[in-house]
Amino acid sequence: MRMRVCLLLTFLCLAEAAWAGDGETEERLRQLEEQNREILERLKQSEGKNTKLESEVDRLRTIENQMLEQDVTQYLDTTRALEGAQPAGTPTKKGAFVTIYGFLRFDAYYNTARFDSVIIPTRVIAEDGVAADANDDQFAMDVRLTRIGFDFNFGKVGSSDATGKLELDFANFPSGPSESRPTPRIRLAYTQIESGKWWIRLGQDWDVASPLFPTVNSETLMWNAGNPGDRRPQAEFFWKGSGSITIQVALGLQGAVNNQDLDAGAPPFTSTERDGFDAGWPNFEIRGAWTSKGERKIIVGVWGYIGGNETDTPFGGSTDFLSAMAGADFTVPIGPKFVVRGEVWWAQAGGDIRANAGQTINTATGDEIQGWGGWIEIKFLQNEKWNWYAGTTVDDPENGDLAGTGTTENFTAYLGVVRMWTKTFRTGFDATFWETLYGNTTRGNAIRFNFYAVMDF
Repeated sequence: MRMRVCLLLTFLCLAEAAWAGDGETEERLRQLEEQNREILERLKQSEGKNTKLESEVDRLRTIENQMLEQDVTQYLDTTRALEGAQPAGTPTKKGAFVTIYGFLRFDAYYNTARFDSVIIPTRVIAEDGVAADANDDQFAMDVRLTRIGFDFNFGKVGSSDATGKLELDFANFPSGPSESRPTPRIRLAYTQIESGKWWIRLGQDWDVASPLFPTVNSETLMWNAGNPGDRRPQAEFFWKGSGSITIQVALGLQGAVNNQDLDAGAPPFTSTERDGFDAGWPNFEIRGAWTSKGERKIIVGVWGYIGGNETDTPFGGSTDFLSAMAGADFTVPIGPKFVVRGEVWWAQAGGDIRANAGQTINTATGDEIQGWGGWIEIKFLQNEKWNWYAGTTVDDPENGDLAGTGTTENFTAYLGVVRMWTKTFRTGFDATFWETLYGNTTRGNAIRFNFYAVMDF
């Protein structure tokens, strides 16, 4: 009996101990679950904070990238404008039906010797006491380069964009009007159909050959002194390849620039016609260009031009004369501040495209005048306010092709600076040494100073 009582008491004690142990375990489990819930809650709060932080970082990065993109775009636009690296043809804006742009410009000129024109110079007159005295200085002021332009958006032609441009200035010199009555002149006037990687342009535009021009001498862009190319009525086609290659071709009006008629009034006919028109076919121009990647782009182009000239009176036994030119252009940034630009070319009978010092044929022998030339310029873009530049140009016709008094060489070297006072107002100053050599061993040389002020609108 005692044995049974002892066993019963022992069992009850063990059961009580086991029950007590289960209670402690449950308490511990409850505490652990509570701790886990707290940890999970903290993790959730941390994840929420991280999500907000990531969103804020993304927002700040987006704003920073937008600001950087705007700064880069503004910098590149300013740089290209200061570089004057205008490609063949001028882009037409899109958006409103008509966009008006342009500038008001004042120029003052001082030449230490006599040029063929004080305002639109292409050569220094021979200082031989016959054509001109030595150091016969000149002075002039004008507003002829004041410009106004209209960009048109005509909507769609099929699936292509239809746009247009009309651009005028007052650099026209008909006989009669005084210098205080400048005459309007059409610079550009064309319509354009554009679709994706190609466009067609019909009207007056820049020559495809020789698309760049020096920064100095905005009056004549160093025509007949090393920089060829002008504007003329033409039909153009432009195509951009899948890579960095572009092709541009044009059929243009030969004789549109120099208006040459070598045998005007001469027999055998009583009627007359300009030599380029009388050829009976348009000139042909082509340019292929490569553009590098990156923000500061290297651009290299090669180009050619061919055109006909026909006279009624034979010169050297011939009435047909061929104009031709081949050349290359380059724009090479050097670091963030410097740009080197220029062109090199060979031409024959290049008077209508502003080469060979404006000379086409030797009327005594009938020879097409050949020659070479080019120009190179370095620009220092100090900051958004100051832009400095220096360069040299040369046009060197073949002496053996020339008549006795023909121009055998035109050479210039220049320095200049542009000061941007605001986003729309700038002033500039150029100093150009200019020397012209003639076949009869005479020469003329001068320094030309040009101050200008421009207000854009």
